[in-house]
Amino acid sequence: MPAKYWMLAAAVCLLAGMGRTEKTIIMVRKETNSDEAVFIRGGRDDGTAIPITHLCDSPTSAAYNAWKVNDTLLDWGAENLSEQGKYITGNSAIYRAKGTPLWWSTNDVTSDSYHYANYLGEHYWVVELDMDCDSLNNDVDKGWFQVKALQGNFENWHHFYIGMYAGSVFTWETLPSGQGEAGGNVGGMHPYQSGMLNHAGRCGKVNIFEWGSPSCVINEMVSSPAYYQCN
Repeated sequence: MPAKYWMLAAAVCLLAGMGRTEKTIIMVRKETNSDEAVFIRGGRDDGTAIPITHLCDSPTSAAYNAWKVNDTLLDWGAENLSEQGKYITGNSAIYRAKGTPLWWSTNDVTSDSYHYANYLGEHYWVVELDMDCDSLNNDVDKGWFQVKALQGNFENWHHFYIGMYAGSVFTWETLPSGQGEAGGNVGGMHPYQSGMLNHAGRCGKVNIFEWGSPSCVINEMVSSPAYYQCN
């Protein structure tokens, strides 16, 4: 990522009152249709939000690039959604964000949707964040965070009542059991209770999840290649 963008992200963090931040990548494997999108919600074990800054534009998703605007919290609720950017299509249809957005990626280096941290294949939805790791350095989270994915369909995006917007329509993923020990070169066991039915990731790492599965892979952060453009 060009130095000027790191400097901008650092300035935003200071203005927002964030602590020590680290680049954190989150990927969720979910096969979708072209009219679907994937988001995440999450936070600390006590349910409070984690300050974040999006680091990249998507090379292929105008929707992601719109939704990431003013998305400054990884949280469980809708308190941050009213301030987020809205995706407006050519026919003036308006789609509100359902959480922190991700974009579709592949490991095919010839594709515009290639992402350097994706070495596994197609259908990995990804986001690059500057995450406030200081907020997770406590006796409970110990540098970890919780997250869960949700999916929206453009054909049924909003709920209206008597012609007025009445809420968002989406599908939560469900995990059949608690996440066990994570694989990867910096995986291990998360610090949360065994009955916790969310994904658990580590701040400052590459966190790879699969929709509806308790499995997880956590790797050290990888450097983006010189030819990868993070706008």
